[in-house]
Amino acid sequence: MAAENPLLDRIQERKTSIGVFANSADMVELCAFVGFHWVMIDQMFTSNDWSRTEDLIRAAEASGITPVVRIQSNPWLGYDHRVAVDVSRANGIGAQFMMVSHSSKQEIDECVVAGKDWHRKALNIHPYRSFDDWEGGLDRQAQQTFVIPQPETRGALDSLEEVIKDPDIRIVFIAMTDASRIITGSHRPDFHNQRLWEYVDRAVALGKEHGVTIGANTSYAYSLDEMQHRVEMLVEHGVRMVLTQGAPFLFQLAATDFLKGLAPVLDP
Repeated sequence: MAAENPLLDRIQERKTSIGVFANSADMVELCAFVGFHWVMIDQMFTSNDWSRTEDLIRAAEASGITPVVRIQSNPWLGYDHRVAVDVSRANGIGAQFMMVSHSSKQEIDECVVAGKDWHRKALNIHPYRSFDDWEGGLDRQAQQTFVIPQPETRGALDSLEEVIKDPDIRIVFIAMTDASRIITGSHRPDFHNQRLWEYVDRAVALGKEHGVTIGANTSYAYSLDEMQHRVEMLVEHGVRMVLTQGAPFLFQLAATDFLKGLAPVLDP
């Protein structure tokens, strides 16, 4: 039986999906329970190794939430052929959606090739029951695999149109924090910057033209009301895959307000 896949279902239905970072099996399960459609399993800035990533993929699928693996990379250092190698391994442990923060279109091209490989879970569950299944099997595998470019560097941002026009790309995800920093030249992110939103609108227009879903995150805001407002803005601009940062960050916002409200009681 195929696992529930709310992210893919909502893409196919042209509905907006909402996701969150989570880095433990219990949190993945909780994110599914409260109603998120997809969960980001991050290899870029966490301790998640391959064994843990595989376990989190399985926890997500068991909980009815779609796992998206962000592949380890550091695009600010320039081209790295190892990114595509890691896509091969992520595919091998069962990742269907693989987000790639890239330095150039070349990395994405190589990741697409790696993502088309037939070895998903091949050393756990062989995908074919007979030689007849090999016919067309590679094409079916490719259709079920999503390499998601995430432009965060100048080179990646500048190659937006070329990437969206690529027929092998079906989702492009804009990292609003680093896109803002590159576009404005300021270390401080500016989610509401006009040039950033011009970039988002251009991506959405290109996406509609070429049948590509555009995703983006909320960047960082310091109240839940502002986070909600940002999600609403993204949806209004045609973004159909929204990330609300991490579950720990959302807890940090909620718990900070909670404890502020209790301060008069705790420290009268």
